[in-house]
Amino acid sequence: MSTYTHDDAIKHFQDLILSTTRLSFPLFSENEEKQAYLLKCKNNLDSDFDNILNNLHPIFNLSSTKRESIWKKSFKNAEKKFNYSTSYKLNSFFLQEVMHEYAQIQFEEIKNYYSTYHSKSTKQSSATPTTPSTSKTNSGAISSGLGIGNYGNVNKSYEEEKFHALQGHGFAAERANNLYDKLSGHDAKILGDNNAKNGADRIVDGIYIQSKYCASGSKCINECFDNNGHGSFRYMQDGKPMQIEVPSDKYDSAVQAMKEKILKGQVDGISDPQEAENIVRKGHFTYEQAKNIAKAGTIESLTYDAVNGAIISASSFGITALITFATSTWQGEDFNSALKTATKSGLTVGGATFLTSIIASQLSKAGLNSALVGSSEAIVAFMGPKASATLINAFRTSGNIYGAAAMKSAAKLLRGNFISAGISTLVLSSVDIGRAFNGKISGKQLFKNITSTASTVAGSTAGWMAGAALGTAIFPGVGTAVGTIGGLIGSAGAGALANKSTNKILNSFIEDDAEKMLKIIETRLKDLSNNYLLNAEEIDNIISNLNNLLSSDSKILMNMFASSNKYAFASNILVPIIEDEIKNREYIHTPTENDFTNSLKELLAELA
Repeated sequence: MSTYTHDDAIKHFQDLILSTTRLSFPLFSENEEKQAYLLKCKNNLDSDFDNILNNLHPIFNLSSTKRESIWKKSFKNAEKKFNYSTSYKLNSFFLQEVMHEYAQIQFEEIKNYYSTYHSKSTKQSSATPTTPSTSKTNSGAISSGLGIGNYGNVNKSYEEEKFHALQGHGFAAERANNLYDKLSGHDAKILGDNNAKNGADRIVDGIYIQSKYCASGSKCINECFDNNGHGSFRYMQDGKPMQIEVPSDKYDSAVQAMKEKILKGQVDGISDPQEAENIVRKGHFTYEQAKNIAKAGTIESLTYDAVNGAIISASSFGITALITFATSTWQGEDFNSALKTATKSGLTVGGATFLTSIIASQLSKAGLNSALVGSSEAIVAFMGPKASATLINAFRTSGNIYGAAAMKSAAKLLRGNFISAGISTLVLSSVDIGRAFNGKISGKQLFKNITSTASTVAGSTAGWMAGAALGTAIFPGVGTAVGTIGGLIGSAGAGALANKSTNKILNSFIEDDAEKMLKIIETRLKDLSNNYLLNAEEIDNIISNLNNLLSSDSKILMNMFASSNKYAFASNILVPIIEDEIKNREYIHTPTENDFTNSLKELLAELA
């Protein structure tokens, strides 16, 4: 007696689905008779499906609750399509529509179950690697979102370490005014990080600006002149004085002080004292507000961090949502379902990034950053000046630095990473921590979940840093754009890989040479499946093509064993097969901002 295979089952399921398109109501039957006949067709189809399932292993039991949900959905969709109401007479087209969708959705549920089952439990003894499992939780998308979120938070922390200095409120004012101008629609950029002598702190709409936030207007102006205010004006750009930005509450006294300097001839090329009003620029914040921004726990500080956090989290939301949307679509979800999955995923990572940004910034201002100086400097000393320079220059927008300066900056960058990664892990684990306190999960499960989350966060952060450094090192002339792309790819791959590696239990046993090579190919396929965002169907096709290749040439595995770099050899086998497969992918039309807004509204309405 021949064995009933999954291929046989698929053929029989497809025959049943096709048969629904030929259904029709008995002639001259009334509406009540048609409704009874419709239910009879449903019950017959359920019975036929169950007969097929009973011949498969393991048996997949579609619950009556699940079937009822599918039936209601199919019936409702047919009602919309045919404008059906209770007063409307049923016709055979309606019957075919309901039954076809009901059969098709059940078939997809069954197919997904067996695809997931085989990906998790089938260990093949032939040349077929185990199929990597797919999941609604897209670790690559989450890692990418966390990577870009932590990149923004670490950059913010790195830039704001100056807030802890004696004149930290001046740097805080510079950043806050720049943020205000950006949000007001101006083209604003920080320049002062390059530490150029007598250079501008920032530029707004082509105007060069030097920020001076001092306790009095006259002191703000005196600091702009040599010899403690008695010499010449220091800040010139193309032969013209830069604008001097002062606290809004010190503006009038600063203008008066500048007029006196002009009358004394201390500003080259300027003789009219009224020009002081064009040189002195009124800041958006007072002196006290600037001081409070640099402190922890103040309204001004929290507001500044929240606005920055919202900007950073928007990028995190976007990257996570777009990757999730694409992978959900490739896995067979319809547009609206994929959009909802993407929105949920984006909100999870974006929300975590927002909270991380605020909490990490507040802790840094409270002194946590300073407490990590010793450990970060010890790591950098171990790395050495060359590695430190490669790392820090991947994140700089101005000129490269080397030696002691690079090591000091790299230590600052690492401190930001420590804080951001730690807070991200706690924020993402907060639900699990709450469940543990409520007795819904055990302490062991909590430890496992937090460890898994920490590995994803650490992997995405390390992947971003390594990817950014590598991208910038390979293409130094292109600037940080390639570094950013490298960081995004690195965070997706490394974060997903770290998550999977942490959850995998390794068994030690002796293997034949061919089995060892297949194990490497399997591992490489798992890694590449994350990088290429492969779905279950694509992986099945790739494995089938891989088997054909290995069967046609028995020397491939022997050549691989003899190779000095077996993982590279495995990549050279797999990449062409993978790239051939993904050419068949549907082109993804990116959802518009309105699409995401509408999806968010629907999601919030469901939660209300």
